[in-house]
Amino acid sequence: MKIRTLGVALAGGAALVLLAGCTATPDGDTGSATGSAGSIVSLVDASKTTKVDDVTAELGKPSAPDKAKLCYVTRTLSNEFWGYERDGFEKRAKELGVDFQTFDVTDESSITEQLDKAKSAMNQGCSALLASPISATGLDSVFESALADGIPAIVLNDAKSSVPGVVYVGPDATTIGATAADYIAEKLPDGGKVAMIEGDPGSSNAINRGDGFTKQIATHPNLEIVASQTASWDQTKAQEIATTMLTANPDIKAFYSQNDGMALGVQAAIDAKGLTGKVLLVGTDGIPQAKKQIASGGFTATVSELPTTEGSTGVDVALWLLAGKKVPGWVDVPAFVIDSANVAEYPTGMP
Repeated sequence: MKIRTLGVALAGGAALVLLAGCTATPDGDTGSATGSAGSIVSLVDASKTTKVDDVTAELGKPSAPDKAKLCYVTRTLSNEFWGYERDGFEKRAKELGVDFQTFDVTDESSITEQLDKAKSAMNQGCSALLASPISATGLDSVFESALADGIPAIVLNDAKSSVPGVVYVGPDATTIGATAADYIAEKLPDGGKVAMIEGDPGSSNAINRGDGFTKQIATHPNLEIVASQTASWDQTKAQEIATTMLTANPDIKAFYSQNDGMALGVQAAIDAKGLTGKVLLVGTDGIPQAKKQIASGGFTATVSELPTTEGSTGVDVALWLLAGKKVPGWVDVPAFVIDSANVAEYPTGMP
């Protein structure tokens, strides 16, 4: 696989009753007894960020301890991106012969629903908890309780936690937004007006991608953001908003959409205005439909992530920790640009 690498808070609440599985000890042994916060937290170097390939090369293929169970609390599976994240998690768990269970939500923006699912997961005898939080602090109370019982906690892709001992596996969302800005600047050397379609305002991904894009656009004086509005990850809303933006600013030269689902709505608005191929459209995530649109000339590009790799790596991190191996606090799985120059290299699925 060729990859071009580019550079709500909820209060803690009542204590949870957690059923611990196999937990790690600093000397690398595992057992069925409940561990302690220190036995996991001490294995995580919070100051260290390491590329995923380097971590894998150093630590090697993990093995599954007897009776271990990995639990993954994800977002809504109606968003196919999270389906690929789930697929990576479940496929790797099957490969390594470890028991697993996935918990998904129906409402992409419901922090409360996801918190309830996380609590439910931890009452299912999880040896390690993996999650893709809707907000950066939404699951912190569950992470803290898990770590207190010696249960590893790993965040996949979104909402990097500040709780000591929680490992983050994924890209830098701020860099994703900045990458989109630089790409647009490269394609518009004479500058012009730019618009952004934002995700849910409570989402860490939306906040960070937006910050990265806005700050990086500011480094290109000939580019101006003339409109920016949330469509809450909804394709239909994105189409309506983009239509309004193009009516108010018919000379918009480029759109940045914080995910590809919304970008499909933006594309429909661009098409309806007869501006296909005249207005740049850069999405985010790299879902299969976006790549089809790039190949056919509808999209310009997408800043693609690697959800299948992230899900798989999350399993490895959990098992390394259960084996007492030290891991970096951030396992970096960088995003990269897919456009007409390389889209043929990614004909199906997501890496």
